[in-house]
Amino acid sequence: MSNQPFGTSSLGSGLPQQRIGAAAPQCGNKAPREKKDELRLLVNSHHPLITIETSEESRVEELLSEVACEMGVVFYTWSVTTGLARSGGSPIYHTGDPEQALANLALLKDEAIFLLKDFARYCEQDRICRRVRELAESFRTARRSIVISGASLRLPPEIEADAAPFYFSLPDANELLPAVKEALADASRTNRIPLSLDAALIAQLARNLVGLPLEEAVRTLEMCLLKRGRGDTSLLTDVLEAKRRTLRQEGLLEAVRRDASFNDVAGLARLREWVRKRKSALTPEGREFGLEPPKGVLITGVQVCGKSLAARAVAGEWAYELARLDAGSLYDKFIGESERKFRQALELAQKLSPLVLWIDEIEKAFASASAGSDADAGLSQRLLATMLTWMQDRVSGVFLAATSNNISSLPPEMLRKGRFDEIFFVDLPNEPVRELLFALHLKKRGRESAGFDLKQLAQTSEGFSGAEIEQSIVSGLYTAFSQKRQLSTEILVAEIRGTQPLSVTRAEEIAALREWAKSRAVPADSVALESYRFPAGGPTAC
Repeated sequence: MSNQPFGTSSLGSGLPQQRIGAAAPQCGNKAPREKKDELRLLVNSHHPLITIETSEESRVEELLSEVACEMGVVFYTWSVTTGLARSGGSPIYHTGDPEQALANLALLKDEAIFLLKDFARYCEQDRICRRVRELAESFRTARRSIVISGASLRLPPEIEADAAPFYFSLPDANELLPAVKEALADASRTNRIPLSLDAALIAQLARNLVGLPLEEAVRTLEMCLLKRGRGDTSLLTDVLEAKRRTLRQEGLLEAVRRDASFNDVAGLARLREWVRKRKSALTPEGREFGLEPPKGVLITGVQVCGKSLAARAVAGEWAYELARLDAGSLYDKFIGESERKFRQALELAQKLSPLVLWIDEIEKAFASASAGSDADAGLSQRLLATMLTWMQDRVSGVFLAATSNNISSLPPEMLRKGRFDEIFFVDLPNEPVRELLFALHLKKRGRESAGFDLKQLAQTSEGFSGAEIEQSIVSGLYTAFSQKRQLSTEILVAEIRGTQPLSVTRAEEIAALREWAKSRAVPADSVALESYRFPAGGPTAC
């Protein structure tokens, strides 16, 4: 048997042979141009090993095939079930074995891109690790690159040092649009589902699916179509809800329903005004005037005083999508997994833009970074570096709304000017706001506030947070029911006086927090708060 593997060209050029006079092959044009350019640069600069961590195998293969075609190099694929095969050709005999496949790669002389699917799991074997390293060394002087792909990649350090990571992002709306159109047409043709979506609504449907892999996006759309039985404007909401459920199950980033605005917030007049002014930068007129899009705010202050609601309200105020990054779930027991998950979450946030990225209690993720690298083997420091780089370099479209109960534990480099546009301090509600809060929570429970002495309740509840005011009403309802009476001011006053709020039990901490905020943060409330009047309907929470 000849030593030359089946499928190689007998010419030294390595280019696919064509019949004289035949037209050049037509390269596909589905993959994003910027990703093609990035990958072409890696191959042309003689990177022998490239890694792509993704579950979207078909999109990877399509991208590599298009790049190989445009570059005029051969494209090979390998999997353990099919072996090594040239694009459009038959597999080379006996190459399903990983080591044998590498032996054949060494014999091939074509300038080529070799896609090895799920190959990382075999690289732990000594002989395969050694063969990969030798191939990498021999590929450094030609346009010959091995691409290792997989949903999760863990390579031996010897190979990882030679590998160039290629970040394969999720499809954007433009990439999803053709698949959305095809799925709609197929649903209409095969299942006789009536469609009433114009071009603009179909484009919005594609945008609503951003954040999901291509195949999963199509499955989600098909499922929603079959469940609803028609393709109308309600389908857009169904798809968005289905995507939120999927993201909640799969990663650190949770798409949250946008259900609050500053009409739902009692107090915080200065923060409210700051957000209102920055909205101007989101308009064409503001951009033309030279206004820079806001980057983010850090909201700190006394616990249970509305910081999280204020962060969420920004999304409602600007009509942005809202996603929550679970800082407490960042840490993974496997080395490298936390950084990978964090990087993917930040990448996804950019894909979902325009978006408010809400990080609740941000100190949970980065407090250890200020204590030194010994606390967690340097993981916090690496996560912090990733976060700071993203905060500094990200393009507009993602507004970071972070909250913190213990801002002193955050590393100082995160708090310097330029990371956040502003740091706001939320204090306990003053008397006018407490009146509004009592009226709100009484109304939520079917009681008219006119039947209560709101001023007395507000004065009695000095030092209470919004959550503590709500709990006093809940406790008062239990008391009234047990006494077979209607809820009254007297019952609520008794409940308030029988409660020790946080301002008493943690007085020293709150005093220290206020002292810190005097010179380091902007009060979220205004001195002239008493003159503020809420829109019709009043606030719904604090």
